[in-house]
Amino acid sequence: MNRNIRHISLIVEDYDDALDFYIGKLGFQLIEDTKLSETKRWVLIKPKGESDFSLLIAKSANDFQKTYVGNQSGGRVFLFLNTDDFERDYNAFKEKGVEFVRVPKQESYGTVAVFKDLYGNLWDLIEPITTSENHFFSTGIVELKSGYELDNAKEELRKLARKTKEEQGNITFEIQQLLEDRKRFIIWECFKNKAAFDIHLNTAHFSDFLNKDMFEFIKEYSAEKI
Repeated sequence: MNRNIRHISLIVEDYDDALDFYIGKLGFQLIEDTKLSETKRWVLIKPKGESDFSLLIAKSANDFQKTYVGNQSGGRVFLFLNTDDFERDYNAFKEKGVEFVRVPKQESYGTVAVFKDLYGNLWDLIEPITTSENHFFSTGIVELKSGYELDNAKEELRKLARKTKEEQGNITFEIQQLLEDRKRFIIWECFKNKAAFDIHLNTAHFSDFLNKDMFEFIKEYSAEKI
């Protein structure tokens, strides 16, 4: 047996006003907009991504239905929008005037904040904590080249670690100096996924580290937990 919820009706006052908000401010995409009568349209929207789930934008047809516009869940959070980058979407929504009624908070399940749509429905914006199965691990050994001061090199490594730990996709970034060879360092790093690691490789601070040309990469490994 295979079952799934395909659509949920979201009651609105006006089709076009709703589309301006959900597409223009939240970045949803329009799936279908078919005229059914002079007053009724079949309008489907969804967040950009791989999910087949969509919202059916349903214009209120009478006074009774209008009483539920913006309050389909009795004042509780009604819809939950997952994201792979909380900071990106949180900042983008705020820049476009979306009102957040609860500030970002780190919960056991991920990072979450609550915002209102144009009618007052409450939404959770959530970046779930990824499972370790999706994490990307990398280990590298670097050696200081001749002609460079060891203290300066260690400071550059510390700077790289600080900047990398500030990245949204980084989980762990640790550097240790070998006791047997003080010019060699082991770098252990873990990112949310391979995409986050690839973003790290293209950051300005990592490029700046490489451009100093102080280290030779002895070996780099990719690994997974067992």
